[in-house]
Amino acid sequence: MAEGDKVSAGDVIGYLGMTGYSTKENVNNINVPHLHFGIQLIFDESQKDGVNQIWIDVYQIIEFLQKYKSEVYYDKELKEYFRKE
Repeated sequence: MAEGDKVSAGDVIGYLGMTGYSTKENVNNINVPHLHFGIQLIFDESQKDGVNQIWIDVYQIIEFLQKYKSEVYYDKELKEYFRKE
């Protein structure tokens, strides 16, 4: 995946881990694998880096999705995911 790519169900967007930017282990006292995930809104180039960045806190979105998730299956013939009824 690269910046600007479309994400579909089943795409890998990241991996769990415990490394991050630190050269020392467990800097933030998080000793379980985790994934940092965020959404940044960019309306013009000034918002990519610097003081004009707009980041969305996705915690409430993830809670909502977790509460209303449904099981899916992958159809190999159609190469597509479908929700199980």
